[in-house]
Amino acid sequence: MNLQETIRRILRQEVNEAYVKPNESTNRLINNWLTKLFSGSKMYHQKSYETRHDFYWCNKGKQIANVILFFSEDDSVYPDKRPTSERDFYEGNLSIPKSIIDDLITYVPIRKHYLKHRIIEWFEENIFPEVIEKMGRDDIEIDGISEYPSEPEVCVPPVEKPEGVTQEDMIDLILKTTLFKRNELLKYEEDSPGYIERVYLGKLQNAEIERLRGGVNESELTEKCWPGYTQKGMKTMFGKRYPNCVKKTKK
Repeated sequence: MNLQETIRRILRQEVNEAYVKPNESTNRLINNWLTKLFSGSKMYHQKSYETRHDFYWCNKGKQIANVILFFSEDDSVYPDKRPTSERDFYEGNLSIPKSIIDDLITYVPIRKHYLKHRIIEWFEENIFPEVIEKMGRDDIEIDGISEYPSEPEVCVPPVEKPEGVTQEDMIDLILKTTLFKRNELLKYEEDSPGYIERVYLGKLQNAEIERLRGGVNESELTEKCWPGYTQKGMKTMFGKRYPNCVKKTKK
């Protein structure tokens, strides 16, 4: 046996000794750990578009898992206005923060690819049925798992539209805090009804996320006002500071 083969044999032996071989006992440990992780958690659902639905689970103020479901788009038709229920399921992805998976490997020293396989199996058996019930279809599944983000993020439940807010109010906020133009928003709304509200609620939720994370610098929120308007200081809206854009007056 030459030196290279000897080194390979030693490395294989060290790797095998570093990890527990899968068996019923290790599977029970993994199942128990996952059960404890999700015990008391709450599921939230957000529909981004008819082609995408997001589900996430929160426990003790942190987001511990996320599932994104993708559905087909008919490229021969624009806009494709079919509801999700009429679209074919395309793909389902599960993501769990890397630190959570690392903790589990420390608890049960097992090869990561096998651990991910076990997580998907456990998740589909114990957690995913609630998603199936919510979507009202049994053709959806988890196709893969990723370690993302690096640490659990603060959990912010989906934001509801405040009572009395009109579409014009929503457009006003979007225009003041993004680079959208009014005609673009109205076109997107025509092609995908509810688009303006989804963007509006997304802005509110992002503001709440930043607030819970400790806030951001006012300069990070300062954007140019659209043509015909000028900035007159800042104003607070939903816990976040925005440029106060007012219409220019003729002199």
